[in-house]
Amino acid sequence: MTVVSGTLQTYDRVGNREDLEDVVYNISPKDTPFVSLIGSVPVSATRHDWQTDALRAPAANAQVEGDDYAFQTKSPTVRVQNFTQIASDTLIVSNSQEKADKAGRKSELGYQLAKMGAEIKKDVELSLVSNTASSAGSTTTGRVSAGFPAWISSATSTNGLRGATGTSGGFSSGTGLVAAATNGTQRAFTKTMLDTAISTCYNAGGNPTTVMVSPYNKRVFSTFMSDSNVAQQRSAANGKKTAIVAAADMYLSDFGELAVVPNRVMLNASASRNVMVIDPDYVARGVFRAMQTEKLAKTGDAEKRAVVTEFCLVMKNELASTVIADTYGLTAGT
Repeated sequence: MTVVSGTLQTYDRVGNREDLEDVVYNISPKDTPFVSLIGSVPVSATRHDWQTDALRAPAANAQVEGDDYAFQTKSPTVRVQNFTQIASDTLIVSNSQEKADKAGRKSELGYQLAKMGAEIKKDVELSLVSNTASSAGSTTTGRVSAGFPAWISSATSTNGLRGATGTSGGFSSGTGLVAAATNGTQRAFTKTMLDTAISTCYNAGGNPTTVMVSPYNKRVFSTFMSDSNVAQQRSAANGKKTAIVAAADMYLSDFGELAVVPNRVMLNASASRNVMVIDPDYVARGVFRAMQTEKLAKTGDAEKRAVVTEFCLVMKNELASTVIADTYGLTAGT
């Protein structure tokens, strides 16, 4: 076949309309499972304080009849604190771009503001799950809220919840600050570590319900069903179809059932190395300023916006939760 001479083809024509879909495809994850798990509490100052206490250990208690009482000095409560952290992002859109006929969104301003909101939520999530020390800030540096792994004092290299040479951070009543934990030698996440972590929380009085892990460690967790001490329950049939069961989402421990939740925000080298065992009753997001959009003053032919929030992590009692630190969280060797 040959093309008849003089046939008009699309290759050299002028004025054909373009075919551009009126949609923008974006699969970037927006989920923030840690923030979704924990509750929130109002915060009324940039430094938020709260108190913890503990009962004394049980002891033999048999007194002499008619004896006078001996009075014991009672320990005071412990006052701890964290600082609020400001997270923000800004945007400027020319009035011409806002007016232009665009594909996939009617308003550039609205589209970008929606993206910024999702991005800041993930920034907050990363801050809360990171081993970050607290900072009071200054006139030139921002305040920093200590993250969940930094608060934990119950994970040590001695009990196997921290890698060799790793040390806990935790709150210091002397400085009023939370120090970050020192990284130890990385190793693979194991069922023994998980059992130790859960029993550590339980013995202290916590009742953890959730294990939050990097996506890689979620896959490692699913291999625990190959452990010799785990009941083999691999056959699952769904009506006429049979599925290969290669994953697990719950863990029935000696001290209760826990959901094992992957967190895609933990897909970085720092956050991924911690497996968090969480009692959500004793963790909350303190909200000093809820996320809001601020319309900024015009200085030219454009619209300016800022999205801002101010928050902190409230570890109501860090002993109710713990971490398994220094695990390989991205691959079998990192």
